[in-house]
Amino acid sequence: MSKSVTLMTSVLLGLSAIVTMPAAAAAVAPARPVGDLPKAEAADVAEFRSQVDALYRMKEAAFARDDADTIVDRFYTRDSITFGPDGKPVIGRDAFRDEYRNIVKIANVKVEPIATHVGADAAWEWANFRAFPKDKSQKPFTFIMLFVFAKKDGQWVSGGDAYTVGEFPSAR
Repeated sequence: MSKSVTLMTSVLLGLSAIVTMPAAAAAVAPARPVGDLPKAEAADVAEFRSQVDALYRMKEAAFARDDADTIVDRFYTRDSITFGPDGKPVIGRDAFRDEYRNIVKIANVKVEPIATHVGADAAWEWANFRAFPKDKSQKPFTFIMLFVFAKKDGQWVSGGDAYTVGEFPSAR
Protein backbone atom coordinates (compact mmCIF):
# COMPACT_ATOMS: atom_id res chain seq x y z
CA MET A 1 0.00 0.00 0.00
CA SER A 2 1.35 3.45 -0.87
CA LYS A 3 2.32 5.97 1.79
CA SER A 4 -0.49 8.37 0.84
CA VAL A 5 -3.11 5.64 0.94
CA THR A 6 -1.66 4.42 4.24
CA LEU A 7 -1.71 7.97 5.61
CA MET A 8 -5.27 8.59 4.46
CA THR A 9 -6.35 5.24 5.95
CA SER A 10 -4.60 6.10 9.23
CA VAL A 11 -6.31 9.50 9.38
CA LEU A 12 -9.73 7.98 8.71
CA LEU A 13 -9.18 5.17 11.23
CA GLY A 14 -7.96 7.70 13.78
CA LEU A 15 -11.06 9.80 13.24
CA SER A 16 -13.30 6.77 13.67
CA ALA A 17 -11.45 5.82 16.86
CA ILE A 18 -12.09 9.30 18.24
CA VAL A 19 -15.85 9.04 17.78
CA THR A 20 -16.40 5.39 18.71
CA MET A 21 -15.70 3.37 21.82
CA PRO A 22 -15.38 -0.41 22.03
CA ALA A 23 -18.35 -2.06 23.75
CA ALA A 24 -16.17 -3.54 26.52
CA ALA A 25 -14.75 -0.13 27.41
CA ALA A 26 -18.22 1.40 27.44
CA ALA A 27 -19.35 -1.20 29.99
CA VAL A 28 -16.41 -0.43 32.31
CA ALA A 29 -16.44 3.35 32.29
CA PRO A 30 -19.21 5.82 31.65
CA ALA A 31 -18.91 7.51 28.30
CA ARG A 32 -17.44 10.99 28.55
CA PRO A 33 -17.65 13.57 25.81
CA VAL A 34 -14.59 13.83 23.62
CA GLY A 35 -13.04 17.29 23.60
CA ASP A 36 -11.41 19.24 20.83
CA LEU A 37 -8.67 17.79 18.65
CA PRO A 38 -5.13 18.49 19.85
CA LYS A 39 -3.77 21.81 18.64
CA ALA A 40 -0.53 22.06 16.66
CA GLU A 41 2.15 24.58 17.54
CA ALA A 42 1.42 28.05 16.14
CA ALA A 43 4.56 27.92 13.96
CA ASP A 44 3.45 24.59 12.42
CA VAL A 45 0.00 25.98 11.67
CA ALA A 46 1.52 29.13 10.13
CA GLU A 47 3.84 27.03 7.94
CA PHE A 48 0.92 24.86 6.82
CA ARG A 49 -1.26 27.90 6.08
CA SER A 50 1.48 29.60 4.05
CA GLN A 51 2.31 26.53 1.97
CA VAL A 52 -1.28 25.38 1.43
CA ASP A 53 -2.53 28.86 0.55
CA ALA A 54 0.24 28.99 -2.09
CA LEU A 55 -0.94 25.60 -3.39
CA TYR A 56 -4.53 26.88 -3.58
CA ARG A 57 -3.44 30.04 -5.48
CA MET A 58 -1.38 27.86 -7.86
CA LYS A 59 -4.43 25.65 -8.43
CA GLU A 60 -6.68 28.67 -9.04
CA ALA A 61 -4.21 30.14 -11.56
CA ALA A 62 -3.86 26.78 -13.33
CA PHE A 63 -7.66 26.55 -13.68
CA ALA A 64 -7.65 30.01 -15.29
CA ARG A 65 -5.05 28.75 -17.83
CA ASP A 66 -6.80 25.37 -18.43
CA ASP A 67 -3.59 23.80 -17.09
CA ALA A 68 -4.47 20.38 -15.71
CA ASP A 69 -0.86 19.16 -15.66
CA THR A 70 0.33 21.79 -13.16
CA ILE A 71 -2.53 20.96 -10.79
CA VAL A 72 -1.96 17.22 -10.97
CA ASP A 73 1.84 17.36 -10.75
CA ARG A 74 2.21 20.05 -8.07
CA PHE A 75 -0.86 19.76 -5.85
CA TYR A 76 -1.40 15.99 -5.58
CA THR A 77 0.81 13.02 -4.71
CA ARG A 78 1.34 10.30 -7.31
CA ASP A 79 -1.15 8.02 -5.54
CA SER A 80 -3.81 10.57 -4.52
CA ILE A 81 -7.44 9.58 -4.24
CA THR A 82 -10.57 11.64 -4.82
CA PHE A 83 -14.28 10.98 -5.05
CA GLY A 84 -17.41 13.03 -5.39
CA PRO A 85 -21.12 12.58 -4.83
CA ASP A 86 -21.26 9.64 -7.23
CA GLY A 87 -18.88 7.69 -4.95
CA LYS A 88 -16.66 6.71 -7.88
CA PRO A 89 -13.02 6.89 -6.74
CA VAL A 90 -10.34 8.39 -8.95
CA ILE A 91 -6.91 7.06 -7.97
CA GLY A 92 -3.48 8.24 -9.06
CA ARG A 93 -2.09 11.01 -11.20
CA ASP A 94 -2.94 9.41 -14.54
CA ALA A 95 -6.61 9.16 -13.59
CA PHE A 96 -6.53 12.66 -12.02
CA ARG A 97 -5.01 14.04 -15.22
CA ASP A 98 -7.83 12.53 -17.32
CA GLU A 99 -10.42 14.11 -15.00
CA TYR A 100 -8.73 17.50 -14.69
CA ARG A 101 -8.19 17.96 -18.43
CA ASN A 102 -11.97 18.24 -18.71
CA ILE A 103 -12.64 20.01 -15.41
CA VAL A 104 -10.29 22.99 -15.97
CA LYS A 105 -12.21 23.88 -19.14
CA ILE A 106 -15.46 24.31 -17.21
CA ALA A 107 -14.75 26.97 -14.59
CA ASN A 108 -12.34 29.24 -12.79
CA VAL A 109 -12.16 28.50 -9.08
CA LYS A 110 -11.51 30.02 -5.67
CA VAL A 111 -10.69 27.91 -2.59
CA GLU A 112 -11.97 29.26 0.74
CA PRO A 113 -10.60 27.38 3.79
CA ILE A 114 -13.21 26.94 6.52
CA ALA A 115 -11.92 24.52 9.18
CA THR A 116 -8.41 23.11 9.51
CA HIS A 117 -6.61 20.57 11.67
CA VAL A 118 -2.82 20.46 11.48
CA GLY A 119 -0.66 17.72 12.97
CA ALA A 120 3.09 17.20 12.71
CA ASP A 121 3.02 15.47 9.31
CA ALA A 122 -0.67 15.22 8.41
CA ALA A 123 -3.52 17.70 8.18
CA TRP A 124 -6.97 18.05 6.78
CA GLU A 125 -8.94 21.06 5.74
CA TRP A 126 -12.60 21.64 5.01
CA ALA A 127 -13.14 24.27 2.34
CA ASN A 128 -15.64 25.89 0.04
CA PHE A 129 -14.46 25.26 -3.50
CA ARG A 130 -16.17 27.98 -5.50
CA ALA A 131 -16.57 27.47 -9.24
CA PHE A 132 -17.24 30.33 -11.65
CA PRO A 133 -18.24 28.85 -15.03
CA LYS A 134 -16.28 30.07 -18.03
CA ASP A 135 -19.57 29.91 -19.94
CA LYS A 136 -21.11 33.12 -18.56
CA SER A 137 -24.65 31.81 -19.22
CA GLN A 138 -24.16 29.36 -16.33
CA LYS A 139 -24.40 30.25 -12.65
CA PRO A 140 -21.55 29.87 -10.14
CA PHE A 141 -21.69 26.89 -7.78
CA THR A 142 -19.81 25.62 -4.76
CA PHE A 143 -18.50 22.27 -3.55
CA ILE A 144 -17.84 21.40 0.07
CA MET A 145 -14.40 19.78 -0.03
CA LEU A 146 -12.26 17.89 2.41
CA PHE A 147 -8.57 18.03 1.49
CA VAL A 148 -6.14 15.57 3.09
CA PHE A 149 -2.53 16.76 3.31
CA ALA A 150 0.78 15.13 4.21
CA LYS A 151 4.14 16.75 4.85
CA LYS A 152 6.93 15.23 2.75
CA ASP A 153 10.48 16.55 2.93
CA GLY A 154 9.21 19.73 4.58
CA GLN A 155 6.55 20.39 1.93
CA TRP A 156 2.79 19.99 2.31
CA VAL A 157 1.09 18.11 -0.53
CA SER A 158 -2.41 16.71 -1.01
CA GLY A 159 -2.97 12.98 -0.78
CA GLY A 160 -6.50 13.48 -2.02
CA ASP A 161 -9.88 15.00 -1.42
CA ALA A 162 -13.59 14.33 -1.35
CA TYR A 163 -16.33 16.70 -2.45
CA THR A 164 -20.05 17.21 -2.74
CA VAL A 165 -22.26 20.02 -3.94
CA GLY A 166 -22.96 22.39 -1.08
CA GLU A 167 -21.51 25.24 0.91
CA PHE A 168 -20.24 25.97 4.41
CA PRO A 169 -21.21 29.26 5.98
CA SER A 170 -18.18 31.51 5.46
CA ALA A 171 -15.72 31.53 8.33
CA ARG A 172 -14.28 34.95 7.41
